[in-house]
Amino acid sequence: MLRRWAEARMYRKTVQIAVAELRRAARTANALEKLQALTVAEQKLRDALWLCPEESKERFETGLGEIERSRNRTLHEALRAVERLLVAAEQGIGEPRAILRPAGELLGFLDHYLPDDPRVETLSARFHRLGGEQPTYQPVTPLAEMYRRPEGGAGCSALIGGLLLVLFLSCLSVYVIAQ
Repeated sequence: MLRRWAEARMYRKTVQIAVAELRRAARTANALEKLQALTVAEQKLRDALWLCPEESKERFETGLGEIERSRNRTLHEALRAVERLLVAAEQGIGEPRAILRPAGELLGFLDHYLPDDPRVETLSARFHRLGGEQPTYQPVTPLAEMYRRPEGGAGCSALIGGLLLVLFLSCLSVYVIAQ
C-alpha cells in the first residue's frame, strides 16, 4: 500500500514536470531550449505511463503526438538557425567559439532526430570544416532505469516492522520515564 502511494505521488510529480516542460517549450523562442524542454517532457510522459499503465493511454498518445509535431517544427527552425550560425562563422562575424557552440548543440539534436536528412549531413560537414566540436546527444534517462520496483511485500514488511519497533521503543521509554 505504501509503495502504491509512493508510485502515485511519483506519477503526479512526473506529470507535473512534463506539463511544466511543455509550457516552457511553448514560451521560449530559442530552438535549443525548446528542443531540450520537449525532450524532457516526452520522457516524463513516457515515465508517467510506465508508472501508471492503467491510465488512459489516449491522453498520453495525444500528448506525445503534440510533442512530436512541435519537435518537427522546431527541428526545421533549427536547420535554418544552424545555417545562419555557420554563415556568420564563415564570414568571421563575432567570436567563432561562441557561434559554433550553439550550432554544435543544435546539430546534436538534428543528427539524432533527422539522421538521414542530407541537409543535416551538409551542415555537419561545414561545421566540422570550421573546427567545431559537436557534443553527442544525451537523452533523458528513463525512470525505469533509475527506479526499481520492489517485488511484492518484502520492503513493505520490513518498513512496517521497523515502524512497529520504533513505536514499541517510544512507548517503553515513555513508560520508564513515567515511573
